[in-house]
Amino acid sequence: MKFNLSIALTLLLFIASNIALSQKRGKKGKSTSSDVLNMTFERLQEDEEVSELGSITLLDNGVFSPTENAADLFQKGAGSIAGVPNNAFGSEESDVDGGKLYAGFVAYKPGRESSLRSYITIPFIKGKNNVSLSKGLKYCVQFKISLAESSKYACNNIGAYFTKEAPSSKSGIINAPENLIRGKNNRIHQGFFGWDQVCEIYTAKGDEKFITIGNFDKNDNTRWIPVKKPKTSEVETLKHAYYYIDNVTVKQIDSDEDCKCVVNSQAAHTEEYSTLIYTKAIHIVESMSTAEKVGAQELFFGFGKKDFTPNSKESLKFIVGILKSDPATSIEINGHSDSQEEGLGASKEEFSDMGMVRANYVKRYLLANGIDESRITVKSHRDTEISREIAPSVDDEELKAAKSRRVEFKLN
Repeated sequence: MKFNLSIALTLLLFIASNIALSQKRGKKGKSTSSDVLNMTFERLQEDEEVSELGSITLLDNGVFSPTENAADLFQKGAGSIAGVPNNAFGSEESDVDGGKLYAGFVAYKPGRESSLRSYITIPFIKGKNNVSLSKGLKYCVQFKISLAESSKYACNNIGAYFTKEAPSSKSGIINAPENLIRGKNNRIHQGFFGWDQVCEIYTAKGDEKFITIGNFDKNDNTRWIPVKKPKTSEVETLKHAYYYIDNVTVKQIDSDEDCKCVVNSQAAHTEEYSTLIYTKAIHIVESMSTAEKVGAQELFFGFGKKDFTPNSKESLKFIVGILKSDPATSIEINGHSDSQEEGLGASKEEFSDMGMVRANYVKRYLLANGIDESRITVKSHRDTEISREIAPSVDDEELKAAKSRRVEFKLN
């Protein structure tokens, strides 16, 4: 009887503990799921379509702009002003596979127009109910941004502000004295084309029901640099730092290790390593065979990056056209890295085998454009093969490395 009583007491304590935990985590309005937010901007209100700038409220989940200068929404098929990939501020694809929409906001304007910022506020909603963060719990906060080519400037201080009530500001700049997170090192995000990750851990004060994204510092406290518009871009240069945004997630975590804050896209480590991306014109003549025309295509990448430049996108469109015109052909994708990437890859996961990362990224593009996987082979040569573009007696070391970060093609 004594032994059975001990077991019974243990079971009662276990049940009571779990009930208490359930009550603590499952109060009305509290999130009981680890995924609090997964915003990809893909859901519009019924029968709505984006046709102009400032259309952020067309989303069906309560997303809005808390200042008079409204944030923007971009959609495939929306035309030259608010379209995807091309719009009034530049060109960018969605960060979501098959995605058709993303948003955008003004993070910085100089001088008298400094208050003309825009922000994006997203409520935490599960089903039809608002939920809030739980006091003392940790949350992994991540979102993707890309600097638009119309930007004359790039800036830091891009962050996420958590509030219990929906924020608002008549002045145009929202002040966030607390409950604010920014990405690692609060660096200047200056990457055109491709998505840069902002990631940080937030410990909830309790009852936060909204996340707002933007720049919450005055110009005096914001670091900015001038940037040059890519030569391939035809949009007007404007006196602002404008960022596209996609894939906003907030997830409850049990330990810091559960939040992988790894910068792995267009602006990855550009402040620490080379920012040079090599470009060249592809010369095609009618006398070349189809295989030679495909072999002449070559994609070049930034340091630690896999994202496509405008020239790369043109080459990929050409290759897709060739493959679709002759279903009997197959293609070999050969990825390459530079020696510094290879050296860093031994200790930093984000640089591991960039040749294969790039080759697989190209493969994903071909698959998304209707090329069957059975026709595609990917190989990584790391830094073992010298680029045919390198002129040993002329190029400096940085240019040699930029020419090495590439993908080449072979038609079979």
